[in-house]
Amino acid sequence: MPFDNRGDFGNPSISPPTQRSVPPFNNVLTIQDVLDGRKSIQDFYPHGGGSWSPGEDVDKNYREDGDLYKRKERDLDILKSMMDKKDKTQQQWKVKVPGGSHSFISFDLARKYIRENKLPFSYISRVAQSFSEIESRRVEVIANSLNKTFKVESINIEEGVMETGAAFCVKINHFLTCAHVIKKYNKNQKTNPADFLDAKISLIQGGLRQDAKIIDIDPSLDIAMLECNIDSEPLELDPDIKVGEEIIAIGSPHGYENNVSTGAIGSMNRKVYYYEGAPDYMFVDLAVFPGNSGGPIIKVSNGKFVGLVTLILSAESGYGLNAALPSQYIEKFLSRNLVKQ
Repeated sequence: MPFDNRGDFGNPSISPPTQRSVPPFNNVLTIQDVLDGRKSIQDFYPHGGGSWSPGEDVDKNYREDGDLYKRKERDLDILKSMMDKKDKTQQQWKVKVPGGSHSFISFDLARKYIRENKLPFSYISRVAQSFSEIESRRVEVIANSLNKTFKVESINIEEGVMETGAAFCVKINHFLTCAHVIKKYNKNQKTNPADFLDAKISLIQGGLRQDAKIIDIDPSLDIAMLECNIDSEPLELDPDIKVGEEIIAIGSPHGYENNVSTGAIGSMNRKVYYYEGAPDYMFVDLAVFPGNSGGPIIKVSNGKFVGLVTLILSAESGYGLNAALPSQYIEKFLSRNLVKQ
């Protein structure tokens, strides 16, 4: 409602007089001035008020025509984009096939080709990739390692129970996995290796399945060696392990074949079990789930494996501390089986 006070011309005032209508502040145009007919916007601002008022824009304000006021921001974005520009070499992945190879612009397309054509354990290699040097190295290590890692299915015929996990090639036709991937057992009780021999074991890659058999197993270390007639190049063992090193793990979590997770070595020499001959484990900071057991822990720096995914320490199944058998135990096991790296 209008206030009771009246203006000079007897019209009701919209608001009481303020300092703006008293010299020296009476150069400010008010709504009351317009209502009383004393002044107009054109009279008061003959030169205009920038882009938001009539008249020529003599005194520029912060809002330029269009979006010119963003010009500086755009220029900075352009410069940043130029500085951050990565190698624009097109991705190229090569699939080895009988009599030659086929090239694809993405890893997913290459894997799809293998599945659709049911190629027998063909492998994929990276020819070119548009990543930074570190990213390129990681992608190359992953691409070269995936073809050496397999999903494991082991059926306990007597009990009718199937276990799943992972295995990887350490010598032509020789593969490492965990003993508990072959058959579940209690690590705190002495277990006879002969108890595992009745399992029916398969190695799977790209939907293709090949029978495998146990040639050695050590329940105290939770490690087993399989023999399988698969043409796969072996992963090399690296005995040098440092906390904080970047690593990858490859496994078949929940039965999904050859899933990759990345992380770092978290710690070394961790005691988990206290039975006679129990190893000290290393903890790894990456995603590990049931089905990752038996998969390799691989160093990004050189593509060699330094451990074997073994167990998850948690109150319930799922997330927890992820433990891997370090390379020093694996090296002794391989030497015992005359598997030279």
